[in-house]
Amino acid sequence: MLAASVPVERSFEIWPGRLSFAAGGPGAREALDVATDVARDLARAVIEDAELLVKGGDVLPRGIAGRHALEAVAPFRDVQGGDLPPSLAALPGAICDTVLDAMRCAAGETEFVIVALGNAAAIYQESGIAIPPDADMPPVLAEFARALGPGIEGGVALGGIHSSMPTCGALDMVAVQSKSAAHAGFAAVHVADAAAAGFSPPRDGMPRDRLFAAGWSGRVVACAPGLVEPELIWDTLSAAVRRASSLRDRRLLSAAALGFKGRGRTIGPVEGDRLLRFGVSEWR
Repeated sequence: MLAASVPVERSFEIWPGRLSFAAGGPGAREALDVATDVARDLARAVIEDAELLVKGGDVLPRGIAGRHALEAVAPFRDVQGGDLPPSLAALPGAICDTVLDAMRCAAGETEFVIVALGNAAAIYQESGIAIPPDADMPPVLAEFARALGPGIEGGVALGGIHSSMPTCGALDMVAVQSKSAAHAGFAAVHVADAAAAGFSPPRDGMPRDRLFAAGWSGRVVACAPGLVEPELIWDTLSAAVRRASSLRDRRLLSAAALGFKGRGRTIGPVEGDRLLRFGVSEWR
């Protein structure tokens, strides 16, 4: 495993928070210039796109990230059916994917590129290159990304009570890797929601973000439960594992880690012993 070059980083304010981008290698600074321009263009359409995703219907989003979010959700509808999360869950990851694609197209040679927004991140690494230890991602997400090993591509995302994305299930954390950050973001919420089948958590208020509140209107948004019996912990994790395994069988996610009340499970090629915050060793 090779160490990555020292990253160069920038950030840009965009819904639903701070978009950060980092790159290493000879083309890193050129990549960051492109990222700033693309982020500025995306910011002009992202609120309108989010509102369209909340409303649903046949009107396509105007922005490229909004259209990418819809494309990412489509295969989940094809194989899962039923009550899926709002399409809005895929939009932060879709923004990351759009910026990363532009950075890679314009920058020439880069060892790695990471674009993160909220609880989603799009990642490109050359073979054998590890994610730098100071990557600007939520700590839990960075821990999961490193547990996947060097050379990963696509996207990672967080769901669950301890993420900023609303959930109907009781899991503390769900981390997912998929072929894009938009796929990962939607899958993380979908897996977290499955946990409601094992244990019904207390109801929370509506999310503070008005777009999330509109998207999850009429749904039971969960908050962290208090003490939970060990049997319910097992049932809750098992319900989410079944959904994550089903999505993996259909190639809608590559790997996942689940954490609930100090216990955890992994699905796919992820080094569980490195997931300290997930309590995975309790089940291995």
